[in-house]
Amino acid sequence: MLKILEIGIFSLFFCVFAFARTYVLENQNQLVDKTEGFIEILSDEVYEKTGVSLYVVALENLGGKSIQEQEHFFTQNLKFPYALLFFTQLEKKINIITSPEVERMFDKKEVYWDYIVPLIPQSDKELTQQNISAFLLNGFVDIADRIATYHNVELEHSFPKQNKGVEIAVRTLLYAMLFIMLLLFLFVHLRKK
Repeated sequence: MLKILEIGIFSLFFCVFAFARTYVLENQNQLVDKTEGFIEILSDEVYEKTGVSLYVVALENLGGKSIQEQEHFFTQNLKFPYALLFFTQLEKKINIITSPEVERMFDKKEVYWDYIVPLIPQSDKELTQQNISAFLLNGFVDIADRIATYHNVELEHSFPKQNKGVEIAVRTLLYAMLFIMLLLFLFVHLRKK
């Protein structure tokens, strides 16, 4: 009886690990463990609630292949619909690859410019595992939120959403201040002449 119980428990663990989804397809020491774990949890929730699989590939380099070859290698067997956040450190490339049906769910350029680029460090020395994790996670969470919004579902494991109105007001205020400073600079410069 004990032998049957041991076989049953072993079979259960084997099935759980054999059929568990892995959403971080490759992490060549680019993401910290906590970030990788959070990506797995959030991806699983997005898949359960929307049917869309979200993946991340974080490479140290392309390994002598072109970026298109590496992207094709990772996307060729993905189950549709999917979104893949692809990063390679040495070549400094970030790409958001989607299946056709996910393409219309969100604007990739907005995610890239508004949520990834602002967190990318200026110097190569600052391109640490923590900083890479930060900007990839920020973009990844935004992709998940946009897919959830498209499907009209709430994500339990996502970051709290910012108030879009406050964000627009702050941006407008900053642009107005910049414009006023430019006018003041021109006024002082012209007055000196």
